Amino acid sequence: MTIAIAMKINDGVVLATDSSSTILGLPDENGSYEVHHTYFTADKLFNLKKGSPIGAMTWGNGSINNESISTLVKDFRKQIKEEEYTTVKDVVNRFQNFLDKKINDNTTLGFLIAGYSKGEGHPEMYFINIEKGKIIKNEEINKNDPLAISWFGETMFLSRFLLGYDENIFEIMKENNISNENINNIIDECKNKLQLPLGVPAMPIQDAIDLVKFLAGVSVNSSRFIAGPQTIGGPIDIAVITKHEGFKWIQRKHYYDMDLNLTTGGDVR
Repeated sequence: MTIAIAMKINDGVVLATDSSSTILGLPDENGSYEVHHTYFTADKLFNLKKGSPIGAMTWGNGSINNESISTLVKDFRKQIKEEEYTTVKDVVNRFQNFLDKKINDNTTLGFLIAGYSKGEGHPEMYFINIEKGKIIKNEEINKNDPLAISWFGETMFLSRFLLGYDENIFEIMKENNISNENINNIIDECKNKLQLPLGVPAMPIQDAIDLVKFLAGVSVNSSRFIAGPQTIGGPIDIAVITKHEGFKWIQRKHYYDMDLNLTTGGDVR
């Protein structure tokens, strides 16, 4: 499982993911899967076009046809290396076309792509959703919101923390014969009275980094201390995208010693 967080403010976008990768065993007689093993070194956050202010993060399947998502993203990045871009949407559409040729009927995953179009002063965020081998959504999100915090993957912990409820509330209300109209009214009340108002659009980028790091820690530590296998965890990778500085790593794991691999020039992800 995964926690992937994006925060948009006036000065840019902060992206963060954990590093867990869960391997499931065979289904039981009820069709449920048990966690066979969890690794904590997966790469889920990327500079989607080197030298450009565009980043991407992913959740869901960790591979397609025995190729990791990390490898596939780097294949795409190499493919468009020499190509010019004018808008984030252009890169998003190219990436969708690339994915469409790779996915199969078992592919279920999502991507959040964020960055700056050339000449634009405000960041953009796009959501690509793939379910059972079909790309069912490619859309810009939070377009008119100067402040936006979005989270994907295993969302329960942050939903409870930030919203005051999680998606289970819908099923609970339906089981108690509450009408759809009343459910919607209750959810609106929850949003108005329970939501935790963290951040403002004009906050400095460093404070946004600190907030996203804190929120990622909420998910990682919640997963650690509840019963059952820890499905969110490992190092937290964080990157920031701003208009003038472009894509910058804030913290990032490596599987090798940087001092022994100086020729990589930081161009491995």
